[in-house]
Amino acid sequence: MTGTRRHLILLLLLLFPGLVFAQTVPPDVEGYWAEGRIRELITRQIVEVFPDGTFRPQETLSRARFVAWLVAVKGLPLLRADPPDFPDVPPSFPLAAQIETANAHGVLPPMAQFRPAEPLTRSDAIHWTVRALGHTFESAYMANAALPFEDTTGLPAPLRGIVAVAALSTPPLLREPPSARLRPQDPITRGEAASLVWAYLQALEQPAALRATFPLGEGVTLVLEKRGALRPLPVWRVQVGAFVDPERAARLADEMRKRGLPAVIDIQDAFYKVRVGNFSTRAEAETVAGQLAAEGLPTFLVLAVRDFDALPGPVWSAVLVLEGPAGAGLRLRPALARGQVLGRERTSEIARRERALAATNGGFFALNGDPLGCLMIDGELISEPVRGRTCVGILRDGQILFAVLDFDGALSTATTSTVVHGVNRERGPDELIVYRRAYGPSTRTNGLGAEAVVLGDVVQQIVGAQGNTPIPPDGYILSGHGRAGVWIREQLKVGDRITLRLRLVPVSGDPRWQEIVHVIGGGPRLLADGRYVGGEGFTTGFLNRRHPRTVIARLADGRLILVVVDGRQPYHSLGMTLVELAAMLRTLGATDAVNLDGGGSSTLVVRGTVVNLPSDEGGERPVSDALLVVR
Repeated sequence: MTGTRRHLILLLLLLFPGLVFAQTVPPDVEGYWAEGRIRELITRQIVEVFPDGTFRPQETLSRARFVAWLVAVKGLPLLRADPPDFPDVPPSFPLAAQIETANAHGVLPPMAQFRPAEPLTRSDAIHWTVRALGHTFESAYMANAALPFEDTTGLPAPLRGIVAVAALSTPPLLREPPSARLRPQDPITRGEAASLVWAYLQALEQPAALRATFPLGEGVTLVLEKRGALRPLPVWRVQVGAFVDPERAARLADEMRKRGLPAVIDIQDAFYKVRVGNFSTRAEAETVAGQLAAEGLPTFLVLAVRDFDALPGPVWSAVLVLEGPAGAGLRLRPALARGQVLGRERTSEIARRERALAATNGGFFALNGDPLGCLMIDGELISEPVRGRTCVGILRDGQILFAVLDFDGALSTATTSTVVHGVNRERGPDELIVYRRAYGPSTRTNGLGAEAVVLGDVVQQIVGAQGNTPIPPDGYILSGHGRAGVWIREQLKVGDRITLRLRLVPVSGDPRWQEIVHVIGGGPRLLADGRYVGGEGFTTGFLNRRHPRTVIARLADGRLILVVVDGRQPYHSLGMTLVELAAMLRTLGATDAVNLDGGGSSTLVVRGTVVNLPSDEGGERPVSDALLVVR
């Protein structure tokens, strides 16, 4: 290259930084079915031509060369492993760095030998592309999907699922001339491989969708969908602590920084999570995690990505469609963890114990399992509503209502009356609380008050300055602190007949709430007659940041849907803001919807199996209650 031409190229690059100088298009791709795709890949310097200027689309492609193409599409920085990951890929091998890089980023499945020079089979090419795209989880539930090939019936289930992802995505990764045969064990040609790599590039730049529908019996359908793929490279971090107290989190983060480890504090689900490092590979993070774990710190590996809330995807969702619950013999009802208020249990455990067809997590709760919001089961009020937040009521015929509820609690005797402040929760200053057996064996109160034991609506005993009174199975305890305790001691006596009123009053005045059998709390209301609502006192971070979500909604035709959106997992799903979630619900035909507890709680169980990927570092989170679908 002459000096003048070199200077001209440098000038053009300065003036037009996006300009790419294409190689000469090989004459042997003219008229080939993937000609346009090969041309684009050559222009973008993802694939190469031979020294004689040909591409040779009909020749087979080596395993090493295909990996190099995938690495080029993703733009992965080249790495060198020491010692090498594969004994048959020495550092001197021309594409060793590309192979090590692909392995470090999870593109390659586990294998003892790589065999870099061997021809690549079509099935391996498809497998590695699906892994590079981040669709490994989806391939597991696609294993039984109907495939458009006559030679795939004998494939192992994992490989069938991988082929299903490649063939059934919209648009598909496999875009070849029509054929009834996949030829999975045939060597892939350079032209076929280029077409697959081009489709992978398109899936990164123009998000594709993968949708699977599973009938679950009369009246129930499960729809799983993933949209988009992760384009930027995430980083690995090591979580070393999760605290309710932000000061404790700050102290640990400072300690990590003093040791030379970059530390951040992520706020998720009321926890302050201390995470260290910005590692490009899992192996690097594992090394540091091992060192910190040896010092007694609890360590988890997590993926993080910049501009989390601005990326187009990926987003994974599950929609359980109930076709008119009553007509199909279906019922929705909530259930408590372990059958009592205090305590937590995984949604899957609740669903299996209750023999539910399906279940999602339920409402918000405290760390001890106490529901934070309205909960009624079989007509018994378990927890009163949070003022200003929407609840979901379930009628005996299976229909649901949405409303903001007020709590109207009162008790009276023949001579006096007073206000009841709450049900089955920790007693506050000057409060009168009703405790039923669903709360547990005793009230767990301190001695700074008074309590009355009631059986058959008749006062059986007055207990003062003691607390923690046993709760009778067929009765309840009236527990008062401060002025409420004085009222119990001075106004109640053994033998008094009690009239107890615990009512839920809809702000809307809808009289149908008088017939409600079950209620579950949530918030905020997402849709009301098709319009976005939101708000209800939730924080901006909760509303406008992407998180895993759980929703119950009613469609315009009367069907009900339970929706779970995964999040906080960059390759799998980023999550949704509530505005994004409301928009998705409207596209599904929803007119009314309420958000339930989300974040690490978001779980969907079908026939005893968790079908989503809960985001908590330890897996599925124990919750206080679940919403069940039963027959």
